[in-house]
Amino acid sequence: MADALSQRELDSYREQADRFIAAIDEEYYLHYAGLKDTLDLEPIYEHFAELTSLEQANRIGAGVNGDRRIRELWRFACQGYLGNLTREHEERSAEIEAGLTATVDGEEIPYRMIRPTIANEPDRDKRQRLEHARNELTEEHLLPLQVDVMGVEQAAVRELGAPNYAELHRRLGFRLDELAERARTFLAETEPMFEESADSLFRERVGVGLAEAKRWDVARLFRAPVWDTAFPGDRMPT
Repeated sequence: MADALSQRELDSYREQADRFIAAIDEEYYLHYAGLKDTLDLEPIYEHFAELTSLEQANRIGAGVNGDRRIRELWRFACQGYLGNLTREHEERSAEIEAGLTATVDGEEIPYRMIRPTIANEPDRDKRQRLEHARNELTEEHLLPLQVDVMGVEQAAVRELGAPNYAELHRRLGFRLDELAERARTFLAETEPMFEESADSLFRERVGVGLAEAKRWDVARLFRAPVWDTAFPGDRMPT
């Protein structure tokens, strides 16, 4: 069994973890905001290599007690370890997404713009065509990567001392069974109310009832074009 980290080591780890999170968040922002063509996670993980090693995760786990802060650090270390193993998948997925396009009704649309296009499209049949085009690209180009990630993570959780992903999260402090019970109770108490309200809203904004609504109608529902007149483009800050 690994030796637990000392308090001094934990404090140092916590400080470095804050810097790691800031660097990762900035990298994701720069890429997905269109300010950077590639998602470059590898240099960040290499710079903070000690944070995301299996040894560190197990050493922090060995010191978990009633202190919530230590358990949070252990959770971070485990997630960092899994993230390090799948960083190449994440980079490749971002690269693929950025390069994919779909042609719908003669118009070429970047993969990442298909969802906004669906939300802005009043024609329901075209929304369906857009959704199907996106699903085909996802299944062909992105789903195999996601399957690989799941395989890597399922194997890795055993190195973290848990038999499966769900049990690891229970040990990390996620009360999954309690959450499931509360969710079932909440659903039972609110489902009739939701069905009535959602049906009314779908009819008002999309023109179909809840029972007829499809996935490609949901984005249009939340787009809520009825509010556009309250936010005129010429008055929006730039």
